[in-house]
Amino acid sequence: MSESIEHLIAVAARLVVEQTSALIALLDVDGNVLGANPRLRQILATHPEMGTIFALLEPHSRRRFQSLLMTVRPGNHSEPVMLNMSETPTAVPQSYRTIVALTASEEYIFFAELIAPLDQNAAEEYIQITSQLATTTRNLQKTSHELARKQQELEAALSHSEYLARTDDLTGVLNRRSMMLLLGQERDRARRYESPLSILMMDIDYFKHVNDDYGHMMGDHVLRECAAMLRRSVRASDHLGRYGGEEFLAILPMTPAEAAVELAQRLNHEVAHMRFFASETINFRVTISIGVAQIRDHETPDHVLIRADTALYQAKARGRNCVVLWQDEEMLDSRC
Repeated sequence: MSESIEHLIAVAARLVVEQTSALIALLDVDGNVLGANPRLRQILATHPEMGTIFALLEPHSRRRFQSLLMTVRPGNHSEPVMLNMSETPTAVPQSYRTIVALTASEEYIFFAELIAPLDQNAAEEYIQITSQLATTTRNLQKTSHELARKQQELEAALSHSEYLARTDDLTGVLNRRSMMLLLGQERDRARRYESPLSILMMDIDYFKHVNDDYGHMMGDHVLRECAAMLRRSVRASDHLGRYGGEEFLAILPMTPAEAAVELAQRLNHEVAHMRFFASETINFRVTISIGVAQIRDHETPDHVLIRADTALYQAKARGRNCVVLWQDEEMLDSRC
């Protein structure tokens, strides 16, 4: 009885192998075909140059099949994987459900069952959808690039707006509002770390005469050049701004009064040696007066500005072109 069943199984297996449209083969370790069922032999006979299973596979499927051969173990078969194969070099690839088993003699049993292909209408619809998807993807990429460009432009515009909001448009130094904010911040920092903080209130002497004698354009030029010189002369940690009209304010963190006076004298000297040309034959110089004050414990920014402004007024009263340090209620130290 058992012999009859075994014979039946053998006959049935042979019929399945011979009649099936699946591709069945015995392969060596390199994927060369050692034996094949009629369907696969028909393909190989038509194109003898396609002597290995690898020749039938699409490039991506070749890598997948190579990985499949390397992972299968003797006596076991692999999990089904989908491979794309072409029956001829010019044929449209078709998808096969593929299983590989490794025999004890290190030969591979290859079984690939055709997955039902799409009908013509479905294939055309698939191609159309794929084309539309590609177009949409390109449009999205273009939109993304455009949004990135707009974002950069917006950030640049915001940065420029912030610059304009805190900068004096004539001289390029900080404006009064920015300087007042910085003075408050530096006062708080000086109090926190118990460090000295001084300010310089500077005014160009007889500036009205410059406008009256040489015109407002020359007056603007003098303001710009003086601001540029002052900015070059203070430290990177200092803050310089236009306080109003021809007045400039310098905030000097970590600077005691005497060091601030030394800087003020140097600025006074450098401005006095600048030369301005109204024409080829007419040139002139300007001077500045400077009031110096060091902020006190628990003093507000307004109070130290009043003391520096008082010192500046005294510098004007003492003949201009000099430096005055406000020290206490009764004494002003003049360095004219």
